[in-house]
Amino acid sequence: MHGNWLATIAALALLVPGTALAGPCEDKAAWAAAAQPEIEQAFALIKAQDKPGFAALLPVLQKRYASLPAAMPAPERCGGEVRVYDEHQYLAYADASKAGRAIDGFPAGANFVLTNLHHADLAYAVGWIQYEMEDFAGAKTSYAKGLAIAPNQHDLIKEYVATLLSLSAYGEIPPFIDRFLASDRDMDGPGRANLIAVKGIAFIALGDLPGAANAANQAKALDPGNEYAAQVLNLVAQKQKAN
Repeated sequence: MHGNWLATIAALALLVPGTALAGPCEDKAAWAAAAQPEIEQAFALIKAQDKPGFAALLPVLQKRYASLPAAMPAPERCGGEVRVYDEHQYLAYADASKAGRAIDGFPAGANFVLTNLHHADLAYAVGWIQYEMEDFAGAKTSYAKGLAIAPNQHDLIKEYVATLLSLSAYGEIPPFIDRFLASDRDMDGPGRANLIAVKGIAFIALGDLPGAANAANQAKALDPGNEYAAQVLNLVAQKQKAN
């Protein structure tokens, strides 16, 4: 699964914070502006599969990544706008604004602006490079930190699951996916189906064939043509026949 979403994340516009203001707003804007060229370089290397470039850039990215806080900064007023730093959280603020409701102490008419600090992008780049350098344990740690900061970032979710597969950490996969799907509000049906089908792969590895078949059928209900679900059902049938 690793690599399937590079085109998606690379295509995302890197939102540059607006005019810097004094205090915390200025500090965050400066950090994001400094990090952006390194992250863009990382994505260019990923697209080119430039492994020598990976080795040279990784320590730079890791140093910057180590400085990140344990959680995404809370939304804050910056001049005439309220900056929201998490994409998933922004959906709640946008919904409240459209409904004319106040949220978290900000009035309904506030100008909510999604401002990308590139924390999730940095986590993705570090984890991806570590994965490509076959440091799967390091990639897992990097993706996990990224998900602690941005818990509903879809690309990080997918790559974390792919890393668990590479580590044969099958027992961790179903509960992790279940927790994510219970909290997510904007992943599309095929994306959810892919994750549910991966649960089926984990169940097969764990010897739970009924669980695998159930997961595959759930995935097919969301996405009838899901290739992962079809593969799971084929594997289940083969194992049942062998038994």
